[in-house]
Amino acid sequence: MDRGNSLPSILEQKVYPYEMLIVTHRGRCRLPPGVDRTRLERHLSPEEFQSLFGMPIAEFDRLSLWKRNELKKKVSLF
Repeated sequence: MDRGNSLPSILEQKVYPYEMLIVTHRGRCRLPPGVDRTRLERHLSPEEFQSLFGMPIAEFDRLSLWKRNELKKKVSLF
């Protein structure tokens, strides 16, 4: 039974530079292969994530969904 992403699949996600993941108003249709469009922030390095969001990934995960989405919009990852 598939229950979504397993821990190993989350840990195995490829890391891409922020510039390759940005979503523009025109729509970015050429994301790298295998990138989860709904969780673009998961493909950032921990250092780049911290730089963009001002917090570690674990702290970001504790925020409510609406707050995470607002932060992702501010950095063009939504």
